[in-house]
Amino acid sequence: MSLLATPAPQRFEVARSIGAERRSTLALLRTLPATAFDAPATPGWRVRDVVAHLITLDRAAVLGTLLPLALGRSTDRLERWNDRAVRSWADRPVPALLAGLEVWGRRFGWVTRTIPRRLYRTRIRSLWGRTPFGLVLWIRAYDEWVHRQDIRRALGMADEEVDVASVAEFVLHVATYDSLPRLDGRTGRVAVALRGAPVLPWVYDLGAGTGTPTAEPDGDALISVPAPAFVMAAAGRDPFDALRAAEELRIEGDADLAAAFLDALRIV
Repeated sequence: MSLLATPAPQRFEVARSIGAERRSTLALLRTLPATAFDAPATPGWRVRDVVAHLITLDRAAVLGTLLPLALGRSTDRLERWNDRAVRSWADRPVPALLAGLEVWGRRFGWVTRTIPRRLYRTRIRSLWGRTPFGLVLWIRAYDEWVHRQDIRRALGMADEEVDVASVAEFVLHVATYDSLPRLDGRTGRVAVALRGAPVLPWVYDLGAGTGTPTAEPDGDALISVPAPAFVMAAAGRDPFDALRAAEELRIEGDADLAAAFLDALRIV
């Protein structure tokens, strides 16, 4: 499989996105009463557990203990570590959680801005095979955006519909490495165009194993979907089939090929 046509992530965009997501999370959490932090957010996690998850990932990345866990092909070790790390922070007072989120976010942001540009393009072994190192960092923005929507949903708030371009771009980018290998043996071209965000459409050539942004998408199948809904479905929060039934997701051309692509799209 050749991935030479897939562009490498850029340091400025990755660092900017990570910093922006943390500022948005802090802005939301600072408006909440302390009791809201005990509300259930995701299966088995309260809002405070989600916050602890964000803090401990930043802390481990800065201290250098996270990278070895993120480089394997299995998430088992990472998930076991994550459960232990979250428990070590989750029950701290709300002011301590907010302070930890700010301090460790600032330190991790500094790391993302000072890593050499060439390292962002260097391919390493990760959960998605051999990928540019920049993708391993960029997932932090995506993870934070998705978890912020988890918190919003838990508190009866609607998903955010603005400033989703960078995390949507991450999903489009990483799908080349994560989703296309699951479609090995399939051929055809699938185009994905996101509505409501200034993101170029991407075209995925299943036979060549490549994904590229383009101003003029064409292919055997064209998928059109709102950017926020696309990201949450890729994260496993909502089924793509439900979006299609609600006519939020539209498919032109080869519906079976588009459905196979969407079935393979699950970024965790």
